[in-house]
Amino acid sequence: MSESSEIDALHAKAADWQKKLAQGIEDDEVAQAVRLVEELRNARQYAEMGQLAEWVSRRAPDNARIRTLYAQCLIDTGYVTAAIDVLNPLVQRLAQSDPQYAEASGLLGRAYKQVFFDAGDKTTGAAFGALERAVEIYREAFDKSDSNTWHGVNLVALLQRGKRLGHRFAGNPDVKAIARRVVAALEKVPEERRDDWHLPTLAEAYLGVGDWDAVERTIRQYVAARDAKPFLIASTLRQFSQVWDLESVDERGRALVDMLRARLLQQGGELDLQAADVRSLGARAADQGPLEAVLGDSGAKTYTWWQTGLQRATAVAAIRSKVGGRIGTGFLLSAKALRPDAADELVVLTNFHVVNEHGASPGIRPDVAEVVFEAVDANKAYAVASILWSSTPDRHDASILRLAEAVRDIAPMPIARALPLVGPEAKTYVIGHPGGRDLAFSFQDNELLDHEGPPNGKPSIEGVCRVHYKAPTEPGSSGSPVFNDGLWEVIALHHKGGKFGMPRLNGVDGTYGANEGVSIGSISAAARW
Repeated sequence: MSESSEIDALHAKAADWQKKLAQGIEDDEVAQAVRLVEELRNARQYAEMGQLAEWVSRRAPDNARIRTLYAQCLIDTGYVTAAIDVLNPLVQRLAQSDPQYAEASGLLGRAYKQVFFDAGDKTTGAAFGALERAVEIYREAFDKSDSNTWHGVNLVALLQRGKRLGHRFAGNPDVKAIARRVVAALEKVPEERRDDWHLPTLAEAYLGVGDWDAVERTIRQYVAARDAKPFLIASTLRQFSQVWDLESVDERGRALVDMLRARLLQQGGELDLQAADVRSLGARAADQGPLEAVLGDSGAKTYTWWQTGLQRATAVAAIRSKVGGRIGTGFLLSAKALRPDAADELVVLTNFHVVNEHGASPGIRPDVAEVVFEAVDANKAYAVASILWSSTPDRHDASILRLAEAVRDIAPMPIARALPLVGPEAKTYVIGHPGGRDLAFSFQDNELLDHEGPPNGKPSIEGVCRVHYKAPTEPGSSGSPVFNDGLWEVIALHHKGGKFGMPRLNGVDGTYGANEGVSIGSISAAARW
């Protein structure tokens, strides 16, 4: 079964269980629903995970495992204070001998850790207060039992990070001594009892000890495993890049983070990157030797492909209102790529419903819009001089913007000469600003579903070729480029989507969950100015 089919099957199971829970289930069925919530977590399907966790919580409000999973979902989707409100009473009511006590207290520590790392200025009293609370929670759990190794390794990581910021903790704990305790506890675990977290936790403990050879050896074993779960890889990546800040340490640290990113992308993971991350990642050339050694030739190719994606991200723009924030996305194109007889200039393509001449809702007028290529310079805003051509949402939903000054030193997007053939292996990728947030790369569940282009397409709107795909998007992704696999060429302009109810293309009956873009080819054929 393909990755996309597995995700679809998980979604279908989750929907079935929600219906069953609404009608009422037996006590012995609760455990099955909880296991499905865990499966959704492991696949990083947080929307479905949260929905199902909510329904199971209604049926079994005292089930500690579902409450910890629900809290974990809240943390991973940015609702950290809500997670704290779920976890605090849970920790207070559970006996310390309950297996879920350690899990709940560890998640509580993670919630405060996230508050610290989300702070723009990590030296403020509020940020350090969250850091100290996380350290206190992790230290208490690890002092109770050395078997709480994930608490211990988080304690090591946070103490190390606090030390680098010049913060002093009560009792001046010996970080290396704690790390050696974690290593010893992990090495005592019999091989048959080692769980999925054993290797990443051991790698972090070796970091605390300062044994880089052991760190590299452990990470190579970890990422090379066939059954490595995306959730675990993403968690380790977050620890190494965010908590340990390994990319600022040296080349060895950067290589480790690159290996984790490459493995996550191989699995169809999703990365949210700040513009500064795109700038720093795109500026450096990585040594592909470790990637090829661990993941084979495909790993090195994955990294090269990822670097190309980073380059494309520089041409993705946030469309902002001068009196507000981001309202959508656009991307840089050569006018000649759209029309061979056009002037030799760079233009920006976005949706009509993002920018249009009259500011028809929900869009804005060109005179109040500004364009910012945040992956290049977040402080440089380009005014819009005019709309060269536009097409309403019932057709191409497109506006081609001429900027008030020329864009320099940013390569325009390459346009695909044809749409890819629809098939089980065909994929699409989207880069945009979902929900008005920072740049996001969509790699998860990204199957090309159908399109109205050759050889079998039957467009229902004359002159418009629509493309359907499953790359996850959100409001604010409007105007994002949709790419083909392999070459990162633009095939479509994203304009809408839904989890259900999208009419199928080419005269096929029924509806499904899909995102919809308009092919660049049909926009190019229609655009006249």
